[in-house]
Amino acid sequence: MLVSLYINVVWLLAGFLNGVTSFGGNLFAVPLMTLVMDTKEAIILSCIVGTAITVSIAVVYHGKLPKLEFMLALFSSLAGIPLGMTVLKLASVGAILIGSGMILLCFLIWQAVAGRMHKAFMVPVWTIVPAGFLGGVLLGATSMGGPVLAMYAVLRGWSKEATISVLNTMAALSMTMLVVFQWRSGLYTPSILDNALWAVPCAVIGVLASVPVIRRLNPVIFRRLLLAMLTFSTVMLFVKGWQA
Repeated sequence: MLVSLYINVVWLLAGFLNGVTSFGGNLFAVPLMTLVMDTKEAIILSCIVGTAITVSIAVVYHGKLPKLEFMLALFSSLAGIPLGMTVLKLASVGAILIGSGMILLCFLIWQAVAGRMHKAFMVPVWTIVPAGFLGGVLLGATSMGGPVLAMYAVLRGWSKEATISVLNTMAALSMTMLVVFQWRSGLYTPSILDNALWAVPCAVIGVLASVPVIRRLNPVIFRRLLLAMLTFSTVMLFVKGWQA
């Protein structure tokens, strides 16, 4: 009973966190899930619940989706996935994770330098193509494509709602396909489905609870939260890379 309560509370908080920062719900929840279940089960459960989180956010913010940039990001990301999968086959896991962490670290250092210079930088629309491609490469190699689009969102100066909409719509499409593949592969045990039955609505409640917070959240604070999530992602990549 206490374990089930723990799982549901964690996913409620993950849904809220994802709704406020635009990504990172699974990064928050999976390590906590491994404290009460097998790591493989925690990852598979996170795919189901994470899909529910991203789909619900995509539905809530569908009206804020910048359609041209989204389509450019989608197609360029799809083009980059095969290269990422090739990299995954050829390079060591540790090298891939640390390399991905270096990309994010360079971006964060650049942001810190730019902030001290007190200059606003806004990249042109066409840069979504290389950003989406790089995101696809990282998605194929590490299953983490979101941080690159978050980098673009910062550099492009997207609104809170546009950032949340694009990142989660992209994630919803890829994660839905992943869930279908996992289902057909027979990876969903009765235990995982039982946990998902309660965790999914809790996560969606967390997402809905984040909506009024986002509406009142200062854009500057949102940008700092986004950079904080990117910093967390960078640390996680380095830690996983060294452990691999």
